[in-house]
Amino acid sequence: MKDVVQGHKIISVVVVDDHQLLTDALALILRSEHDIRMIGVAGSIAEGQVVLKKGCPDVLLLDISLPDGDGLELVPYIKNTCAATNIVVLTAMANEKNLLRALAAGVGGFMSKSRPLLDILVAIRQAAEGEIVMPSSLVLDLLTREHRSHADLMAEHGIEPLTPREQQILTLLARGQSGATIAAELNIAPHTVRTHIRNLMDKLHVHTRLEAVIWALRHELIDPPN
Repeated sequence: MKDVVQGHKIISVVVVDDHQLLTDALALILRSEHDIRMIGVAGSIAEGQVVLKKGCPDVLLLDISLPDGDGLELVPYIKNTCAATNIVVLTAMANEKNLLRALAAGVGGFMSKSRPLLDILVAIRQAAEGEIVMPSSLVLDLLTREHRSHADLMAEHGIEPLTPREQQILTLLARGQSGATIAAELNIAPHTVRTHIRNLMDKLHVHTRLEAVIWALRHELIDPPN
């Protein structure tokens, strides 16, 4: 749950990463941010579990390569312990294989450590709002190819029909638009967009916006982004 300090909502962050240089740099830059607070750092899966027992953050930045195993092994624990926490994989190995593994684990975002620290701050704020955090060029290319290779298989599964508005919003999400941008484009209130997104996610039995986009592309509910 977000704290409020001097009228500002504070986004709480936990970092699970064994690279001290990165965590120190993040801690340093976050001290100057009025709306983000780092509440915990862990260097391993085991330490991450201990930190999460003390409190659930709004956003958790998760490395894949940890001393005691694959960081994605921590995802089920996070989802069971801190269901409202938004998970962003932050890795030096930002390749297609790890992206697919992260998507399969059900994380809400994927980002390379090579990005500037300011980009990571933007990603934290996006994740806190439930937005998709993903390099657009990589994900659009991947989703297009996944759509072609899995279309026949996924077409065998039935789903509850989406309303025209839900399908329209899902298409805009696939193009990388945020909830606020969608609201402005469709001339509807942001909370209405959030309601539509929540409803379509329930119909598709998914937990994140990214999962909804992938599911819809694979089932040919929407066309792949151009």
